[in-house]
Amino acid sequence: MENMGYSPEELMPVVEKLAFQYTGCDHSSVSYERAQMLMEAVLYCIREFRQSQGDALMAEDIPAGEAYRRGQEIVMDKVRALVALYNEMIPDFKDYGCLCLRDTVRKGIPAFLNSYDFKFAPQETLLTLDYPVQEHLEHLSGVNRVLSYMKCICAEQKYLGGMDEREVIAILRGYHREYGYLIENICEIVQKRRADEEASLEG
Repeated sequence: MENMGYSPEELMPVVEKLAFQYTGCDHSSVSYERAQMLMEAVLYCIREFRQSQGDALMAEDIPAGEAYRRGQEIVMDKVRALVALYNEMIPDFKDYGCLCLRDTVRKGIPAFLNSYDFKFAPQETLLTLDYPVQEHLEHLSGVNRVLSYMKCICAEQKYLGGMDEREVIAILRGYHREYGYLIENICEIVQKRRADEEASLEG
């Protein structure tokens, strides 16, 4: 496990304090698996802080506890950004008959927001994000992954929203009569169809 430049001696007091809070301020004794999870939570937040710095060297003299605290604030800011982005998009959201897109956005994202534990398990993504977007997000986790995912969905909605909804549906239906049950990116299908049409006109 990458320690983000801190020694175990510097990280353990931060983990112990978090464990104390996790047990309801009763004691700091937790199972090995739980301690590992809390260590990952601490490192996730420290990584957030480090990545927020233009130059990683700027963060070298920051104590582990302070880096964790600042990173946790960044995580919370991203959760708030996710909520704002979702609330802005959802009133005009169109799934174009794609069930996977509908369920992921209308059910999955709210479920994530209701269950996400930014304090004790910010590294957990919780969702499988079944609807595929056009960017590779496998290297991300937690709110980073879901926020990036939502940005992709918003970009798709903006692109498709520039077309008549009936045209989009006609393209999707032309691709596959039962397109609504497919687990494919509908924006990519539409983009390819339009590109093919433009190429045929040019030819």
